[in-house]
Amino acid sequence: MCSRLLLSLPRLVLLSLLTAGTLVMPVRIPMEEQASLNNAPLNMFTRQMEYMKVNGVPGVLFSDCAEISKASEAQGVKNKGDNGEILECRPESYSENTLLIKLPYAGTNLTIHLLFNPQEPWMVPEMTFSDDRFTSTITLKDLEDQVPSLNEWDTSTDDILAQLVHQVLQLYRGYQLDRLEEDEILQIQYESLLKALKIGEGDIEVSVNSTEQVSTTSSFLMRLPLSLQDVPPVLVDANPGTPNTFLQVDFPRREAAFVPKLHLSSCVESLIGEASSLALPTVPPGIGVMDYVERIMELLEEKVRRTILSFETRKQFIAEVLCQFGCAVVEYDAERFNKIVVMMEVKDFHFLAFISLGSLFPQQHGPRVVLQSLYHNSAKEPVSKELTDLKYSSQWKPEEMVQHTKEAILANISSFQMSSIRTS
Repeated sequence: MCSRLLLSLPRLVLLSLLTAGTLVMPVRIPMEEQASLNNAPLNMFTRQMEYMKVNGVPGVLFSDCAEISKASEAQGVKNKGDNGEILECRPESYSENTLLIKLPYAGTNLTIHLLFNPQEPWMVPEMTFSDDRFTSTITLKDLEDQVPSLNEWDTSTDDILAQLVHQVLQLYRGYQLDRLEEDEILQIQYESLLKALKIGEGDIEVSVNSTEQVSTTSSFLMRLPLSLQDVPPVLVDANPGTPNTFLQVDFPRREAAFVPKLHLSSCVESLIGEASSLALPTVPPGIGVMDYVERIMELLEEKVRRTILSFETRKQFIAEVLCQFGCAVVEYDAERFNKIVVMMEVKDFHFLAFISLGSLFPQQHGPRVVLQSLYHNSAKEPVSKELTDLKYSSQWKPEEMVQHTKEAILANISSFQMSSIRTS
């Protein structure tokens, strides 16, 4: 049987701390407000749920990965989360009145279950958390001081759920930082990251597991201060979303080396490549987390530098083609300078030259050139040929690159004309 402790708070708030990890915070609302809140519990919060889905969950680094759903939608679904857990099936009454908010936090997940009273849906919901140890440490004073939305619950406010989740997350963050103080080595690593990276506590999430759980890991998830201020705006603006770079560091066991994992937002990936394609430095024995993070920052900053260099070189290459070919240019990419099309004529044979410059130009490969006949078709498609014998050096200046490209085109035009005639 659950015991209840009633407190006298403003607006007739009654707070109860139940055993078995359930927090109940009912709030009495005037009768005139109750009359307008007679719909099904979760239907009342459709607007608040949409607000969180559109604006994200404040206070969590991986806000875009948060999951918000009704328990009934999760029933029977066997999707595994980051820790391999399977969503639990509950009785139908539970599913109809429960909202699940699954928040990624420091490489693990904190799931908040909000159970609404179907008879009094305007009341503050009961809350349970997937972290039982966190639940057992919460006191009523913690809730009064750090989760003020419980005492100011207003179902007509669009961001009321967002406020609640944000405040609970801040409470959870404080709980994890308190546990961090129990591990002197992790505490030193944490403080060195804050100081060296010049970031705030809100840029690092910490998950510290109990010392008895040797098979599980403690983790840091940090937002790396990777600057994109020198990247041309057209490259950044072309990709939606916030440019975020995160590094997750897992500590499997005290005697084992930590395990790094890089997370990049789609915006950053479009600039420097996918995180899975970046070869992270190995973790040498005895290296500190801060020293390793510095190596990661050097790697990422070099990738950004190469992105900028590629853009500037492509721009100069296109400008040189415009100078050398003049009115023969049909079209070109005037924003990102990825391609240009030139119409040429040699001995009364007219053709197009499609010149493409990829994101790895000029460091790793030269221009890609495809010739296309204006007269001949094969299978209803213009006859074309890609030049594979282009001479190229990343050390050449743009004018040298263009000159060698032009020479390669002229050297191949006779054979291309003959093959076009035979193919069509």
